[in-house]
Amino acid sequence: MRCGSHRLPGGSLTQQPSAPRTGGSGALGDAAWRLSQAPRLVRRWGYVTASPTPRRWNAFDRFLAPAALAGGSVIALRAPGLGDYPTDAGPALSAIAHGAIGSFFSHQPAMGAVSLYVRAPFVVLAAALHDSPVGMYRWGDLPCVLSVALIAIWMARVAGRRGMGRLGMGRLGRTVLVAVCLLNPLVNNALYYGHPEELLTASLAVGALLAACERRIVVSAVLTGLAVASKQWALLIVCPTLLVLERERIRAGLIMLAAAAGSTVPMMVGNFAAFRHATSYISTPQPITTIFTWLYPFSATGRVQVTNIFGDDRFFIGHTVAGVVGPISHPLIIGLGVFVPLLVWSRQGWHLSAQAMLLSTGLVFVLRCTLDPGAGAYYYFPLLLTLVALDVITSRKLPIAGLAGAAGAFTVLDRFPDYLGTQAANLLFVAATVAAAALLVRALRHRVPAPAARRPHPSRPRSTRVTKQTA
Repeated sequence: MRCGSHRLPGGSLTQQPSAPRTGGSGALGDAAWRLSQAPRLVRRWGYVTASPTPRRWNAFDRFLAPAALAGGSVIALRAPGLGDYPTDAGPALSAIAHGAIGSFFSHQPAMGAVSLYVRAPFVVLAAALHDSPVGMYRWGDLPCVLSVALIAIWMARVAGRRGMGRLGMGRLGRTVLVAVCLLNPLVNNALYYGHPEELLTASLAVGALLAACERRIVVSAVLTGLAVASKQWALLIVCPTLLVLERERIRAGLIMLAAAAGSTVPMMVGNFAAFRHATSYISTPQPITTIFTWLYPFSATGRVQVTNIFGDDRFFIGHTVAGVVGPISHPLIIGLGVFVPLLVWSRQGWHLSAQAMLLSTGLVFVLRCTLDPGAGAYYYFPLLLTLVALDVITSRKLPIAGLAGAAGAFTVLDRFPDYLGTQAANLLFVAATVAAAALLVRALRHRVPAPAARRPHPSRPRSTRVTKQTA
């Protein structure tokens, strides 16, 4: 009889008998025994492991997936406005729609190349149908919104494998999960302001985190590289993803680098001057502070000059950015994206569980949005998807964290700025985001054990040598 070890909260070990090894001796028998122990390890360490026999699509899955895709299509094709599209991605996509390849590379917008590659075929189709500029924008939105539908379907499937589908409210829980991802005000906010690439990047980033939780190394690394090549804020998920992948970090890092470089190099080769200009523009924050940041109460009111990437200036009265804040805000956020996961990893005994990874990433996303002077409401969409993924990992009957995030987005980010003054709206925003950050820190302190209670890798269960017992 093989005896396993169980670590108590205080760090002591208790001997527990586990299932005897069957299926022969040697490597094959050991592999069979580890496979039989996978569910116990999933429950203990919080990982989602790929099932030996993947769960088939049942009747409800076959209904939920088309419904999500149809809903996403309706949302995309009814986008409420153009926003920054005419002065950002619009010139490049219009150029490729009319066959002007050189103009496509010379009008590189303030974003990575992946969203342009994804949207280009749909914009070409809209141009072939002689659609209006608004119609071309909406067709380009379509794959970005569908990416949200796809990550929602994936999370619903994982939730079903984790037990949500076998509980009394399983179907309702998975339906609510998909609805939270698609029917929240942040999706329309991103479309209204002309930034559907934010939806695509958030879907890629959270998909990478979910794949890391499922130990799908290549999928996680590829999605991380594509997310970074879509929007540079996705660098924030690189550190937690690598930490949770443990012995596969080097391979995963190389795949991430290859995916990001493979997507970016064509833009560099196509027009290096335009690429350098876009990179410089992205790295320099605009001199404006919005109400969706902790910096708003400390910023002065004055004449603000905002310049788009192609040189057009807009002047208005608003809250300016203090001279020292602008240059350090983005490097500070990137530093926090490395420091917070490393701190949690060290406190967990140099091991990062899936749940701790999602909690630390959620905290980093909160800090990223609240410390960026120009943060908009749609900046919080990656945080919302991360909360939904946390619900999936913890096998809740309903996506409680996702519902709370969607409610907060509707009230604090969408309704309050319209109904209240800017000062009152910002005060409530600061209170809500501080509370959210405190809840995430509390969850991390509750979930993360002391360094003495270091946990083994879930795929490599450890046993303690026991002395021979007498009758």
